[in-house]
Amino acid sequence: MSRNFLILVLGVLVFWVAADVVLRDQPSSIRGTVAVPPAPSSAASPGLPEPEVEPGFVADISVHTVRELAIVFDRVEQLLDRPRKAGEMALVSLVLHGPEVDFFVLKNYAEYKDIVDRAAKLAALGAVDVSICLTQMRSRGIGRDDVPSFLRQIPYGPDEVSRLRGSGYVTM
Repeated sequence: MSRNFLILVLGVLVFWVAADVVLRDQPSSIRGTVAVPPAPSSAASPGLPEPEVEPGFVADISVHTVRELAIVFDRVEQLLDRPRKAGEMALVSLVLHGPEVDFFVLKNYAEYKDIVDRAAKLAALGAVDVSICLTQMRSRGIGRDDVPSFLRQIPYGPDEVSRLRGSGYVTM
């Protein structure tokens, strides 16, 4: 138990330091926000330089307690300076593909209400895009209709992380 806690603390610390380093390197006018991933090169007009766009962040999340997930949400809230506009990318894309998927099962809502409501609020503000792994859900006996609708269901969490990295997101 203490070994797992130590690993968690170390992981959160690395996440925190990485976010601080990335944010410190940004100009002060955009510090605290994360812009969308780079647009495909075909979107640029011929003869015009492509605009510089900061990458989005993807957090590859596999936590074991509500407290650990709350720490992640604390950091996202620190980054959020305003609600996102329609069509604007989320600050962070969270990919849930571990035991934390149990927190979001509707039959467990009474027990995990605070963390589920917090995730829903951050998603509604556009701060996070929360994906949940269907493979992990199936292995835990969770059906597609057994989780809230704000969770984007994806076939396999590690593949989603790779897809996001390939589209210009930076892993935290």
